[in-house]
Amino acid sequence: MLLIDEHIIANKKIITSKEDIEEIGVIKDKPRRETHFYNLTANGILFAKLKKEIPYKTQAELNTFLDLDENNPVYVNGYLLEHDTYTIATESIAEVELVAPNNENNLTEKVINIWTLTQEERENGCALSQMK
Repeated sequence: MLLIDEHIIANKKIITSKEDIEEIGVIKDKPRRETHFYNLTANGILFAKLKKEIPYKTQAELNTFLDLDENNPVYVNGYLLEHDTYTIATESIAEVELVAPNNENNLTEKVINIWTLTQEERENGCALSQMK
């Protein structure tokens, strides 16, 4: 998970060169429950401040686009966004999935799950790549 400027959720493809990066930090272990990004860190989280503008969509905009209530829950890579301040980098969206309630997921309403991982990355894991 990559968090840009403390609120934009993105994937590693958003960083195209070292020159894009102003500042970077990593959390490898799951933090205490009190942190606002607690449930997004199952596999660690990378924080970055970039020198370039990142186009994004708010959770309300994504919900409205799919004809859902603007306050409907939004998930990223299967993790619930617990705060509505998070936005999603548009160029990091690999797939938008509309998930209906069923016996397996225990949802009470339709929700959006935004995938920033490709199908291959979901099945085989994410490989670390060298930046140019």
